[in-house]
Parts: sequence; structure tokens; C-alpha cells
Amino acid sequence: MTTTTTPINATPTANGTFESFFEGAPANVQAQAGIQLRAFVLNLAVSLGLFSAQILAFFLLKSSAIGLPADPVKWIRRIFSIRDDELKLKCGLDGYFFIRFLRAILVIFVPLTAILVTVLLPINYNKGKGNRFHSTPDGSLERWNVAGLDTLSWQNVDPARTNRYWAHLVCAIVAVVWSLYRLYHEKVHFIDVRQRYLTSPEHRLKASARTILVTNIPSEYRSKEALEALYDVFVDNDDRSKLTVWVNRDYKSLRALVARRRSLRHALEKAELRILRLVNKEFRKKGKDLCANQTVEKTIRDSSAIEAEDGLHLEQMQQTITRAFDEDCSDESQLWHKYLKPSTVAQISLIRGKDAKWKAVSLFKPWASGEKRMAPKIAWLRSEIARLTIRIDALLADLDNEELFKKQNSAFIQFDRQMAAHMACSLVSHNKAGRMSPRFVEVAPHEVIWPNMDVTSLGRFVRTCIALVLFVAMLVLWGIPTAILGSLSQVGSLGYSVSWLAWLKSWPSWILGLISGPLVAILLALLIQLVVPALARKLAVLVGAPTRSKREVITQDFYFTFLFIELVLLTAVSSSAIKIVPLIIGNPVSIPTLLATNIPTSANYFFNYLIVQSLGYSGSILFQYLRILYITTIWPWNKVDTHGLLFNNAISQLFAGIYVMEIALIGLFLLVRDSNDNVACKAQAIIMIVVLILTAAFHFVMEQHLRPLYELLPVTVEDSAVDAERRLLITPNDIEVSHEQQSSSNNDVAVAETSPTTTLDNNLTTRPQVQSMSLTARNARKAMSKLKKDTATKITHTQLHLLEPPNISRRREVGDQLSAAIAGYPDELTDLTPDERAAQLKAAFQDPVTRETAPVIWIPQDPAGISRDVLKQSEKYGRYLQYSNAGAFLTAKNKVEVTQPAPDTRPDWLLDWVL
Repeated sequence: MTTTTTPINATPTANGTFESFFEGAPANVQAQAGIQLRAFVLNLAVSLGLFSAQILAFFLLKSSAIGLPADPVKWIRRIFSIRDDELKLKCGLDGYFFIRFLRAILVIFVPLTAILVTVLLPINYNKGKGNRFHSTPDGSLERWNVAGLDTLSWQNVDPARTNRYWAHLVCAIVAVVWSLYRLYHEKVHFIDVRQRYLTSPEHRLKASARTILVTNIPSEYRSKEALEALYDVFVDNDDRSKLTVWVNRDYKSLRALVARRRSLRHALEKAELRILRLVNKEFRKKGKDLCANQTVEKTIRDSSAIEAEDGLHLEQMQQTITRAFDEDCSDESQLWHKYLKPSTVAQISLIRGKDAKWKAVSLFKPWASGEKRMAPKIAWLRSEIARLTIRIDALLADLDNEELFKKQNSAFIQFDRQMAAHMACSLVSHNKAGRMSPRFVEVAPHEVIWPNMDVTSLGRFVRTCIALVLFVAMLVLWGIPTAILGSLSQVGSLGYSVSWLAWLKSWPSWILGLISGPLVAILLALLIQLVVPALARKLAVLVGAPTRSKREVITQDFYFTFLFIELVLLTAVSSSAIKIVPLIIGNPVSIPTLLATNIPTSANYFFNYLIVQSLGYSGSILFQYLRILYITTIWPWNKVDTHGLLFNNAISQLFAGIYVMEIALIGLFLLVRDSNDNVACKAQAIIMIVVLILTAAFHFVMEQHLRPLYELLPVTVEDSAVDAERRLLITPNDIEVSHEQQSSSNNDVAVAETSPTTTLDNNLTTRPQVQSMSLTARNARKAMSKLKKDTATKITHTQLHLLEPPNISRRREVGDQLSAAIAGYPDELTDLTPDERAAQLKAAFQDPVTRETAPVIWIPQDPAGISRDVLKQSEKYGRYLQYSNAGAFLTAKNKVEVTQPAPDTRPDWLLDWVL
């Protein structure tokens, strides 16, 4: 473990043989070696136990619907037999590349492990230092106290046999060359797979494949007409009708109102459900019929009532809401009054503002003065949602108002061909540096981070500086416990090397082994994994990432940097510094020897950590315990697909490990001393410096060579992609139609030749009119409203026999009904009518808040009939407060079971993944 001075009259025993693991060493060395071995064995046992428990839980809880065989042997065989195309189809490109990354790591390290272990372990161990006596240059005798696992490592090589370090050099060069070859191979494979995926006919049909995001647009180009005039060079014949442009606007105020209404809606549903449960509990105590009053109702108003309300002035509508609120507060005819006391219902404290409107009393403004009153919380929530809906509807009708919603410096531009989008993204758009850049391609609508659409170059720089400062603060904050844990990994030797920690020598060795082994590794894994990824994701948003996929790539960079500094650099230093510093103070002359002997011992800590990571983390990936614990906050459809960019980033980050190895070997070679205390491995160090330079040169040339192909498509793939698309999509009937169109086109050409001015006139008269943001959003809402009615009809038809509350025995049937209801929603653009599809695509890259519809308060049907009474009472608020009890049931145990998605679920929610 360490090099210390032993009295001359001590008896030399073992001579670097296997017995030095356990016998023949001084007492302190035996203790340290025993603790070290126990830590390793305990860590391995604990990790295997965690892995076994998680695998067992996975097999017990996994659903048979996921397509895995019941037999574990067949399941494992299935993992290795699955084809790449099937893996891409089921897991997406990121899922495929995650598996590919694990395979790449195995291909790199399994052969290297076989070679390096076979070559280096015997060289390090045979006739090594062990605990033998040796003569120093001044003629005195000292004992080498190298024991335990350290007898297999670098520092065990005898100074009289320093020529053995040539084997370490050769093995290092082999490891570097093999790693660089495999990394280059994986990057080339990544480019090939990504290009084939992006040019596949299925992907080329998506709107995201033909759309780019342009940022930092100057004010003179922030209009649909100006951007069309600039980018029409990328479409045939400069035909601007083949371009679709969305200039983003700042809907921050509208988004804030929608977010507040959404939070109030959740609070109202929670309060209504509480009353339902209390009433039905009393209702069952009275022995009423459990199947009474089961009626599916919605407060969806008819068109005549809506038109009548549209004719009302804004102030009149607000007065209607106020009267409804006052009536709700004083109405004692509501059904729940028969079962509950008024004091049971939650109350809220209100204060009248300067505008004469009642507002909730803020806990942060206790000094606020004015007329106060107590009111039922449910009544206040209803009125607030209705008032917010009135304000939101008024803003939705005025989306083009420049004073309310200013234009932002970004826009989405959709082309008629995929290659046009990639060409527009690759070419410089503006003659001034920094203008109309950066540009992003393959942007899906559901991945857009709308609050970051107005970030300027200066704003992005300031945000980046702030994010870096916060990141450094994270490093400092996490560095303290990380350093402490790194020091605890050497707790077995601290009692011998640090005088004020001598009391540790009295502790049982198994406790010291447990602390330095599994406990430290597990605590560090929890410290790093539980909070840091979420904070890194917040920093990525702060930097100004425009999309969720870009956010994930930036998050990966932050997280890797954090792990590299905290786990590699800081832990390597802290795990050995607490031993080295006292020794250096006691013997400053032996600094090179102490460093060369003690720094490699930090590898023991990494062994323990890697065991926990490889076994514990792999088991947790299968078991998904975090998803089970936080299932309510992890929405399974929150899908982000970077199309393999995370894999490419991870491959590039592996170069950091190669550089660290080369720099560490250079330092270690220079620290090696022979028996005369001279530098013994100067030649090896020089060769490693050359290898380091060659590695950096290879890395630079490779990145310069491949970087243009990471995100953009080359022109050479366009013809093959078009042919593949034609073979997949064109039918024999289409061929006959195309011949007829060609014949008609020939006739049109002949007519055009006789009257050349006709074409120009037709283009001017037939060019589509520019639609406003309000009109586009309104058309999309109308199309989705019609689609919602059609979907609701399908859902109601499949659930007519489920009007009674389902019990436990019918839980599977309820699940089948829910699945059937979800299947009723369109998941392909071909499921829509042409008008619905056109409206959906026209508004695809418009801020989704502009298509926000009024929420529907969803409460379950109940035996006491409270939900039916609530629906009747809410009619006084008009169309600005809608209730529904369809597809939700309160069971005999006061649990809610649902047989369909929420009534206000967007009917196009599954279409997000095909745009």
C-alpha cells in the first residue's frame, strides 16, 4: 500500500510471492491488505446482491405484453439474437445506439483486458517489491510494504528491474491504437446508420425532416414575405408557394395565463374529488343503492347558446361569472349539503382589490388591507377558471396584435424537399457575422422549447456565462463530499499513515472493509446520480437550448464534465493525498518515490466504484425503480430522439479517457526510479509524449473529416432516397394516373407556348393568400374540435356497457377499454381527412399555446349522484367552465378507475411523434 521505513533488525520474510497477500508482512501491512481484500470482496458481494434482487424483481413485475419470453434463458438468448432493424423499430435510433455503445465498449475492453491482464499482472507480481528489504543509495536498509491487491499493480515492480516498464509502454500503445481504430469505426458506422435513417421514406414524410429553425434573425427579415424571398432559392423555380414560414411571437403573457388556468384546474379537480369521496363514504354508511344515479354527462353547450354568449360584451361576461360565483357561495340546494356540514368544505380567504374584484389573500403579503371574506374554495376556483378562459379566448382572437405579441428573432421554415432544408441549414444566410445563425435542422414540433425562441447572441453568451458559474459552484459544492468519500476509500491505511487517526486501528477489519468498499461506492453513486442530471438539464435550458434534443446533448456535456472532474480527477487526488501528504512532510526527499508508489493505489477505489456501477446500475436500468417511485411525474410519452447524436457525443468523450491515460503514464514513467535513485524510464516517457501528440492529431483530423456529416445530409444520398420513397409509396394505379397527368401536362405546355403571358398571370392570381396567426390557429382548433367529436363518438361506442363502476374482477376489462379508447385516437397523418391534415400541418410549428382549448374539469361518476349535480350546478358559468364525468368511475373503495383519456385530451396528441 505504502512505502515506509522499517527497523533494520526486522526479519525479512516473504519475497514478493503469493503468500505476501496474507502472511509474512508486518502487522500494519497485513491489516491494510486484509482490509483492502475484504473491501473488494464485500463490494462485489453487495453489488451482486443488488443486481440479483433487481433482476428478480424485473422478472416478477415485467408484463407479458412486452414480447419477452417467460424463460430467462430464452430471454437472454433473445437479447443477442435481435436484429438491428428490429431494434431500431422498437427502441428508436437513440435506443439502438445505446445498445451499440455498450457493444462498442465490450469490443474495445474485452480484448484489451485479455491481453493486458495476461501480460502485465505476471510482470508486476513476479519478483516484485512485496515486503522485502532493500538497500537505499545511502547504504541503509528499508522495507517495501506492498501488499494485497497492490502486489498486482504498477508500484510493485522492483527498481532493479525497471526494464519491465517497456511492457507497460507496449501495452499502452496497443490499447491506444486499438481504441482509436474502434472509435473511428463506430463514428463511421454512426454516420452511415443515421444517414440511412434520415433518408428513409418513412422519415422523409415527416414535417420535421423538411423544416429548419433559424435564430438571430434581423428585424428586416422578421416577416413571412421577407423570409420567403430569401429562401425561395432552395425550391424549384423560386416558387414561394412551396415554402411555409412561421415567424415566432412572444406569447409569454398568454402562456402564463394558460399555465395558471392549468394549475387551477388540477386544484379544482382535486377539491371536487375530495368532496365526492366524503359524500359517498356517508352515502354508503346509509346503505343506499350503489348503482343509483349513474349517468354520463358533459356540460358541452349547444351552438345557439355559444353564439348567444359570444354576443355578450367582455364586461357582461365577467358580471355573469360574478353572479354565478355569488350564487355558488350561497346556494344550499347543492346535493352535498345533505351529507356534509359546511365546515367540512375547504374555505379560502379573499380580499377585494382596487378593481373591486375578489382575489385570494397572498401569504407573502400579510400587510394587504381591504375588505375580506371567506368563500368556498371550489366556488372560487370555478370562477377563476371561467375568468381566465374569458381572458385567454380574447387573446386567442388577437394573436397578430404587434403590441400584445411582439415578433421574436426566430422562425421555422418548411421546404418541399428534405435536401432543400439541409442545404438551407448548411449555407451562410446573412452577410454579417452571427446573423441568422445558428440554424437547426430535423426539429420536431413537440421538442421545441418555446420560451427559448427569442434568445439573442448576446443573451446566449450571458446565459452561458451564468450557467458556467453555476456549474463551477456545483463542482465546489459536490467536491467536498466527493473528496471525503474518496478519502474514506483508504480508511484501512489512514490509521497507520495519519497519526491523529490512529484510533482507526482498533476497529474491526470487516467494518473498515465495508466502509472503504461498498459503502463509499454506493454513497458516491447516489450522490452523483440522483440530483446532478436534473440540475445539468436545467443548466442546458438556461444556456438557451432551442429544442429538447439539443438540451439532452448539452446536458450530456455538462454531466460528463462533472463526472470527469469529480470522479476521475478529484477522487484520484483525494483518495491518495491524505496518505501522501503526511509521508511527504516526514520525508520530503522521497517525493518522487512516494508519488509513484501511492498514486496508483487510487485505482482500488475505482475498482469498487465500477463494480457498483456495472452491476447495480445495469440492474436498475431493467428494474426502473425511479420510474416506479415517480410514476406520476414521469410521463411515458415525454420522448426525445436525438437521432443518435448522444451516441456520437459519448464516443467523442471517450477520448478524454485516452488522454488521461497517456498523461498519467508520462508522469508515472518520469517518477520511476532505479536502485540508484535515477530516472529509469525517460525513453518510455518521451515515446508516450509522441503517442499523446499523435493521438491529438488523429483526433483533430478525424473530427475535421467527419464533423460535416454528423448532422447534415450529403447531396449524394438524395437520388437513392427519392428512388426508395418512390418504390415504397407509388402503386400501379399511381403510375397510370401519372401517365394521364403527363399527357395533360404536354397539352398545357403547348397552350403556354401560344400565350406566354398566361403562366405569369395564373401564378399571380392563384398564389395562396397569407394567413394570419389567428386564422391559422383558429382553423387548427376547429379541425381538432371536429376530430375530437369523431374520436369521442368512437370512445362512447366502445364503453356503453361500462356505465357501472368496475370492480376488481373487471380490472383487466377496464384496462382493455382504456387501451381501446387510446387506439381510437389518430396516430398517423393518413388517419385525418385532407382538411384536418392541412390544418394540422399549417399550424404544426406555431406555438401550441395558440391552439389551447378550454379545459374540461373531469370528475368520476359516483353512486350518490354528486357528479351529476355538480355538472348541473356548473351550467351557470356558461361555456367558460366545462365539466364531464365520462369514462371515470368511483368504486366501492372510493378509488377512481378510468376507461378513457381525459375529455380535454388533444385529439392529435399521438400525431406529435409523426410530425
